[in-house]
Amino acid sequence: MRKGFIFNHNKCVNCNACSAACILENGWTVHPRNIFTYNSQAEGLIPLINLSLACNHCESAVCMNGCPTSAYSRETVTGAIILDELKCIGCRYCQWNCPYDAPRFDSQNKTVAKCHLCYSELIENRQPACSSACPTGALKFGQLTEPDSDKVFSWFPDKKLNPAIEFTANQNHTPLKIIPENIYEEKDTKPDKEGRNITTDLSLIIFTFLATISVATIISSLIKGVFPEKIFFPLILLIAGFASFFHLGKKLRSWRSVRNLRNSPLSREIAAFIVFALVASVSVIFHIPGLIIASSVIGLILLLLIDSVYIYTDRSKSVILHSGQTFISALLIVSFISGIILPFIFVAFIKLVSSVHSLYVKKLNSTNFGIRFLRIAFLFVPGISLILHNSNTDRPVIFIFLMGELLDRILFYIDFNPLNINTLIDNKLNIERDEKKRC
Repeated sequence: MRKGFIFNHNKCVNCNACSAACILENGWTVHPRNIFTYNSQAEGLIPLINLSLACNHCESAVCMNGCPTSAYSRETVTGAIILDELKCIGCRYCQWNCPYDAPRFDSQNKTVAKCHLCYSELIENRQPACSSACPTGALKFGQLTEPDSDKVFSWFPDKKLNPAIEFTANQNHTPLKIIPENIYEEKDTKPDKEGRNITTDLSLIIFTFLATISVATIISSLIKGVFPEKIFFPLILLIAGFASFFHLGKKLRSWRSVRNLRNSPLSREIAAFIVFALVASVSVIFHIPGLIIASSVIGLILLLLIDSVYIYTDRSKSVILHSGQTFISALLIVSFISGIILPFIFVAFIKLVSSVHSLYVKKLNSTNFGIRFLRIAFLFVPGISLILHNSNTDRPVIFIFLMGELLDRILFYIDFNPLNINTLIDNKLNIERDEKKRC
């Protein structure tokens, strides 16, 4: 039998003693343990539930498997997932992968930090600091016995990862409603949660977009039988690689990013980009036809690996057929630059259907709607120009076309929504609110 956290939400009063003890015991500058509150505003007819949660030290730990530097390891005696901060490059990929919001980015050290289960205390047969400090007995640590305890909360993330946590409270019981005095003043009950936005993803947008452009350029040159510019093409690759560094907290440790090729999609993506950049640059600078073919194949593999980075972490599969994926975008760019109309129409139709679907399905604000509308317009204009006039070499048309593809890539990051307990709580609460209104 495994050991893990045992939690009874009927006894949790959101006093945050567990979180405070965790910080004091380990000297954290972040909050590895937090209280996730379902219905924090205590709306009527909806239960108020507090859930104390840190790292669940999963049996199938996606943080460890996905880490490109192999900074995570499993402690053999306790089974705790340990992070070696000296190996961490601050890429935050583990934050995307963990549905329990356990890894926390330390903005001071520029690395990730997370609960290590106080494993040194466990080895000495003592309790973790958090469970020892809980005054109501809501949080304990011991043998896990409930295989179906994940069914207590419908908004708790999928337990295919087999997290080491058990819920003992009966779902039908009404939780204690002892609410801290300042709960109505707090808009964010998760102080360390850093939301994703376009600003934080900007370097990734630049990197993936330029990588797509470079692969499409190589393949187009192979089709047309001409070599790309000796200076311009390597410059695109150089800017793409340089942009990717800005997503890292520890840029000087970036060399570690290819140390987990076996398990990490991110590690494989980085290795593929390095190989592609070297082979493609040599083929263009020295005009070697054989390497153009090789770099085209490597480039397509690179784009598939880039897409796999996001599919791996987005277990809801909301981006698996997104029009902003690098592979499908490269196919469209190749067909446009090469002036091959039928493949262009086919790929453009797929992108158009995906874009129109997003307009109707997603809840959009005015800015989001405007970007999606512009994206569709920027697809129509060059497409009509190509079909009617074969004007795929006109600079204004090319500019409009590439701006459309850039918008599509931006929309990809807007729509990219990794499975996370915060999102699941919000979605479930919104459903209950709608049901309450209908009643």
